[in-house]
Amino acid sequence: MLPGLRTRLVAVDAALREYGSASAVVAVLLRERGGLDVLVMERATRASDPWSGHWSFPGGRRNKEESLLGAVRREAEEEVGLSLAVAPIGCLPARAPANRPELLVLPFVFTWDGTTEPHASSPEVASVAWVPIAELARTRGTMTVMFREQERAMPAFVSGRRTIWGFTYRLLEDLLALVQ
Repeated sequence: MLPGLRTRLVAVDAALREYGSASAVVAVLLRERGGLDVLVMERATRASDPWSGHWSFPGGRRNKEESLLGAVRREAEEEVGLSLAVAPIGCLPARAPANRPELLVLPFVFTWDGTTEPHASSPEVASVAWVPIAELARTRGTMTVMFREQERAMPAFVSGRRTIWGFTYRLLEDLLALVQ
């Protein structure tokens, strides 16, 4: 699965040329354990965080003078305790969250076969979970959210108490289109 995926992703150097002005990054971590899993994290509930309580990928804004690859490695280490010393296998196209259209985010895709398990290693993170890619297609649904002072039905992956919607949902749909 993963060797074929590499050819469908945007090559890292091409992504850096095209999206080099991105101000934020996320790490899409994949592992093969009987099937393909993707790592997501639940953001802690904080008033200062516009994505408070959401399920997302490890990531955030890059620091001044920091490379995009340096930023994604730092964020993964800070938020889920994983040192991403390996090169990413590629990138998904950069996107902007609907609530921050000025914030271009570059998703780097990594494979994880390390022995260290991810964990909430920052006060910004409540929990982490490996989600089987096959489960995502089965859990497509909708949820109602307040968006720009209006209730809206939004597409989501809903499984128990984990609901993935918004920006992370769109990135996962991009990924699913490449692995199915």
